[in-house]
Amino acid sequence: MTAEQLQLDLDKLRERFDNDDELLAEIFAVFASEAPGRRSGMEAALAAGDLAKLAGMAHSLKGVAATMFAEPLRQAAYALEMAARAADVSAAAAALPMVLERLNATVACLPG
Repeated sequence: MTAEQLQLDLDKLRERFDNDDELLAEIFAVFASEAPGRRSGMEAALAAGDLAKLAGMAHSLKGVAATMFAEPLRQAAYALEMAARAADVSAAAAALPMVLERLNATVACLPG
């Protein structure tokens, strides 16, 4: 299994979008362009102790990751969302680095 396959299931993703490579390229470009803002937003929310905002951002990322069949990222975002919703600052602080690592890895493996 390649590193790409470990981060997202391109076969399922292509099937979901009827093998429309032009649409997929646009989706990948948007995802990649939004990643820095997601990163900085989650870091800022945690630093400010705004766990409600962090939970919302993690929830949004979880949904995007699920749509893209990026299962490792979805799982990490879910763990962060649950920690933030539980108002567990230490668990959220522990979960955020994995989310950011998997976000970076997902962006790095996008085709095109």
